[in-house]
Amino acid sequence: MATAFALRPPYPTPRVPPVLAAVPPVRRPASASPRAEAPAAAGRTPVEVALDVLEGRYKPLIVWHLFWGARPFCELMRLTAGISKKTLRRELAEMERLGLVRREVRFEAGRSTGYSLTPVGESLKPVVGALYQWGLYVMKRPLAQDALVAVAEAEES
Repeated sequence: MATAFALRPPYPTPRVPPVLAAVPPVRRPASASPRAEAPAAAGRTPVEVALDVLEGRYKPLIVWHLFWGARPFCELMRLTAGISKKTLRRELAEMERLGLVRREVRFEAGRSTGYSLTPVGESLKPVVGALYQWGLYVMKRPLAQDALVAVAEAEES
């Protein structure tokens, strides 16, 4: 049975910049981590590194909003629904530390801060674009929506 989306992208996979190879793992309590129960792996996989970089709900959304150029903080705040100012600042600071975004302070008419993607952040465009395409695929399948609702109801009870 064929699926509507391909597992291999039609575009070349970008080379992962060396800065991401040195991303430290996110520290979680041993009881909360499913990896704590698994036997120790010889090394971290590239998928684990990618998930550590894009950890959280908002980082892919911030990358998505920066696809079309630099944006001021207030516009990112308005575009990213449901995020608090404190959370957006924390996410942007971590993304800046990882080298995904560049922070620019301008003093033209008052002080404003703008953010843009770095070349490392630009390399995430195919990843976030694939998430977008997959989201469209899932949204078009009414049975998948019913299954997601059933899973959410099962978790609540």
